[in-house]
Amino acid sequence: MAKTILKVDGMMCEMCSNSVSTALRKVNGVSDVEIDLKKGIADVTHEGAKDDDLIRAVLDAGFRSKIKHGLF
Repeated sequence: MAKTILKVDGMMCEMCSNSVSTALRKVNGVSDVEIDLKKGIADVTHEGAKDDDLIRAVLDAGFRSKIKHGLF
């Protein structure tokens, strides 16, 4: 299993985090999603999901995101 952390812009409430989580869980290979609303991140556990597919899922949910590398 791999982990990818996404920085999600504009995710400010529980409804927002639920939308992002639901969208990410629909991506092929995703087994778990943990949202940290305060930090604005989604921690995605997956097997073989592509970064582009994760970013597209968040975009389709109405938010912008990028892969977190190192410190923000």
